[in-house]
Amino acid sequence: MAVETSGKIKLNNRDNRRKVRLTKKQIIIALSIIILAAFLMVSAQLYKHGIILGNDMMFHFNRFYEAYMQIKTGDFNYFQSIFSFDQSGRIVNALYGPDFSYLQGLLMFFTKNWFRYQLLTSFLCFFIAGLAMFSLASKARVHYKFSIFISLLYMSSSMVSHYALSQNMTSWGAAFIPFIYIPAVRVIQDQERPIKPIELALAVTSVGFLHNLTLFLGILSSVPFYIVGFLRTKHKGKMIKDFFIAVFLTILLNINTLIGFLEVSLTNQLVYPKFFDDVLSYTTYFDIGDNNYSSLGMVFSCLMLFQIFYFFVSWKDTSIVERLLTLVGAFFLILSTNFIPWEDISLYTSFVQIIQFPRRFVLIAYIFLLIAFAYTLEKLTKNLNADKKKVMYSFLCMLSFLMIANVNLNILRSAEAWESDTPTSSGNNAPWVTTNDPDELRAGFTSGSYEDAFKVIKKPTPDYLPLLNDMTQEELDEQGGYQMYDEQIVNNSLDVSKTIDEKNRLVLTWKGRENQENILPTIVYTGSQINFNGKNLTSNQLQKTTLGAPIVQSKKGVNKFTIGYKPLVNIKLP
Repeated sequence: MAVETSGKIKLNNRDNRRKVRLTKKQIIIALSIIILAAFLMVSAQLYKHGIILGNDMMFHFNRFYEAYMQIKTGDFNYFQSIFSFDQSGRIVNALYGPDFSYLQGLLMFFTKNWFRYQLLTSFLCFFIAGLAMFSLASKARVHYKFSIFISLLYMSSSMVSHYALSQNMTSWGAAFIPFIYIPAVRVIQDQERPIKPIELALAVTSVGFLHNLTLFLGILSSVPFYIVGFLRTKHKGKMIKDFFIAVFLTILLNINTLIGFLEVSLTNQLVYPKFFDDVLSYTTYFDIGDNNYSSLGMVFSCLMLFQIFYFFVSWKDTSIVERLLTLVGAFFLILSTNFIPWEDISLYTSFVQIIQFPRRFVLIAYIFLLIAFAYTLEKLTKNLNADKKKVMYSFLCMLSFLMIANVNLNILRSAEAWESDTPTSSGNNAPWVTTNDPDELRAGFTSGSYEDAFKVIKKPTPDYLPLLNDMTQEELDEQGGYQMYDEQIVNNSLDVSKTIDEKNRLVLTWKGRENQENILPTIVYTGSQINFNGKNLTSNQLQKTTLGAPIVQSKKGVNKFTIGYKPLVNIKLP
């Protein structure tokens, strides 16, 4: 990336420019702006004092409530849900960010009710996203003012704001994933020591502890950086050594999560989140409207396309980092759109079902193309005089404010539903409410007792249940997995009392009027240990429904069914 002019070497590679340390004042100003932006976006919900009942709210609120109650009571059970999900004993947190769940459980102690909890976590999601993006931009040596600008844009993107609007965990992944790219940028910038093992391990762990799919995307999109970095460095042996040290440290930091996930997923065929056949409806598209979960909107559509086109017409003036960011970003952008025949691809591979929504690929495009666009802005404004730069900065401030205001408006519209006759209209929970009285529904979330929320909305999400009796995922969707789980667990007709014993196992007791066959409202996995009326049983000795509910022969009088879980490798909570 060097050109020779008049016998001298002139570097035009931005990778070689000297790192500029930010002053404390600059850092404080940047953090203050990010905090203010995060507050402005959630302020509409604060003023409306309304809870947003988004699509994924009940599933994740159950997860976090489980962690909260285990911390509160001291009855820890790493695998089974002994307080949440209707005390079904189903395994969720061990498969889905257990450490993050317990962190959320701790936050619930401070917030005391669902409204404050939702408000605080939405604010934190926005703030962490802005902080992570600013940290990445600074590491990539982006101009200070442009670093703030792209951080604000990223905070206001649909990938981040969807948590506040729908409680979607992908947004938390989006908030943390910029940290993964800090070591990736280092690989290109620092040819003497491309990898710092602790930095890389902590970056990967920061995403791995909350969302597996986001971690997969982060690792996949980082690969080109490490390949180029390996080819450039003169210390290839040292880089390989540091890489494997980082892998080892990452495994140590995530040992509980890895063992728990592998233990359950390898010994059971699990129900995965619902796959939608009309997959093209869940892609990203370019638009001149608002930025939302499917549409890039006018600002991001123009910004991303401009960066890609400008990059190709000015290829010779770009650095290695710019090339990697733009090319990889453009690749993932295309992957997320309907320009890819996803419906045809889904006929030949189950990979699409794992991704679930191709639009998730656009997360990488948001980050990479924003950083690359900041480089472009710097080049375009380099030779402007002071007055023209003021005009440019004012325009960028206006653009940032408009995007923040757009998120504020979307949150306002969702929060307004809370006081309407249909509080669930901001999500898809309406079919699962247990009352037709909106005041009674609202009281379930504002009573001061977290568990009351699960009495007014009982959403029977079957994700991560065992899938038995040779049924496929497609057959389960056709027959209605939600309805099956609702009948067998949530609204099971058997009058069962559920308690927790001294070993933190779930105990079901009921009175049988006669010898008869019953489906119990609990879930049995391969590693489950059962005691039924004094007799120890394994999972294989029980007849079970398609979703793992045990079918037992009750006796006349009191029946007792105790279910615990014994993993192959013992896992203890820290």
